[in-house]
Amino acid sequence: MVHIRSFSRRLLPAALMLTLGFGGSSCEKILDVEPQNSLDATAGLKTPADIQAAIRGSYDILQSANYLGLRYQLFADLGADNARHTGTFPSFANIANAAILPDNVELTNMWNTIYAGINRVNYVIQQAERLNDPSFDKNTALAEARALRAFHYMNLLAYWGGTPAGYGYAGGVGVPLRLTPTTSITGEEIKPIARSTEAEVVAAIREDLDFAAQTLPGERSTKAYIGKATVLALRARLELRLRNYEAAADYASQVDATLQGLTPAKSLATNITGASYDAIFSQKFSSESIWELGFDPVDGNTLAFFWFPAASGGRNEVDPATGLGPAHEAGDLRRNVNVVTAATAVPGVFPSGTTRKYYRIASSDDNVILVRSGEVVLTWAEALAQLGQTDQAIVLTNQVRKRAGLAPYVFETPPADAQGNIPPHVLLANTPGAVVSAILKERRVELANEGFRWFDLRRTGLVQMTLPLVTQEFRNLWPIPQRELQTSNGLIVQNTGY
Repeated sequence: MVHIRSFSRRLLPAALMLTLGFGGSSCEKILDVEPQNSLDATAGLKTPADIQAAIRGSYDILQSANYLGLRYQLFADLGADNARHTGTFPSFANIANAAILPDNVELTNMWNTIYAGINRVNYVIQQAERLNDPSFDKNTALAEARALRAFHYMNLLAYWGGTPAGYGYAGGVGVPLRLTPTTSITGEEIKPIARSTEAEVVAAIREDLDFAAQTLPGERSTKAYIGKATVLALRARLELRLRNYEAAADYASQVDATLQGLTPAKSLATNITGASYDAIFSQKFSSESIWELGFDPVDGNTLAFFWFPAASGGRNEVDPATGLGPAHEAGDLRRNVNVVTAATAVPGVFPSGTTRKYYRIASSDDNVILVRSGEVVLTWAEALAQLGQTDQAIVLTNQVRKRAGLAPYVFETPPADAQGNIPPHVLLANTPGAVVSAILKERRVELANEGFRWFDLRRTGLVQMTLPLVTQEFRNLWPIPQRELQTSNGLIVQNTGY
């Protein structure tokens, strides 16, 4: 796989080459274009085929192990309470122990990779705007590229933006906002820029997503690429983080309308009937998936490798957290998927201390589901609960519980057992607070090891209450990588406390 260099972070040869990621990934084989590894940036993208190739290459960087090929989503569980560090990487240990410093190499590599992805799509956008060809569907190409850019900036804000209280509060900090490509080693393009505010970055994200939603088709020929349903789901995710609950509920409902009925109710009925819950992950591009990052044995990842023990071919860098298993109710079908124990292990397939969400150790081709219906349903439910529409919120949440093999939530006052215990599906108070707490519990186990937990704790102000190691509130934001500060001549300001 060929990766674009991070143009804004390093010197380039005078004859700049934009690598466009023509690898062996199956998600790239739908294009009938002449294979090539690079295009001369001085020549630009001259044809619609060039633009389409560049867009495909813009997806490629998501597969990086420094991004969604491993670290981005893993750290959101490792830094929270869903995964624990069992390996030898000090940089991982610092994240697990809430002792991250600005010189942590994981931060630097992830930051650079995301900005490299932003630079790719900025170049595509620039070149697509300049191309005048009657056969070229310019707006659709621009929409796809702008949706990717919005996704990158959402991911930057999730770790590095906002305030210790969460996202969308007054005074929230953002990240440097680059909306034009860096294609030269001289001039204004390579100069560092200051951080924009969180509000400014959010405004840019919304503008990109709005354009994409107006232009892209509802669903694509493959779930490897962004369609309108993906864009609406990302917008619902963004608005939930920002506590704009009416907007979050509205966009989630639009996903439902675009797909003519959301799963999870649909996914088991039409795609995995009679199969175990883990078929959502063992079946690639299932009906549960809305946007999925594809891998194959030629273009693989290290997800299973980092989870699996050495005896099974891995490095055992992480295990499920000790508290994740008990977070499931008795009979929850998600438990055996999220936490493989000695009792549920399958020799050679699912070793103890792993997750069934990433298990293809030999072929290294576990897909990564970036957006799926279970998340959208729970986003919709939580937004409605926050708006006081608790009855409808519980109806949506119970779709997820039914699929997991659990009794539906009910509001009643049942007799307790001899020990005074109330059944876990019984909610004693039909209040927004009680219902939101139940939904957050569902989100933890439904989305475990998929990269949501840290951001859920941040956006709800529950980091310190939930994670005993994170005693200093300034650590709710990650530090800006030290290298960014050193190369900006003081223009980029560090997050407070580091």
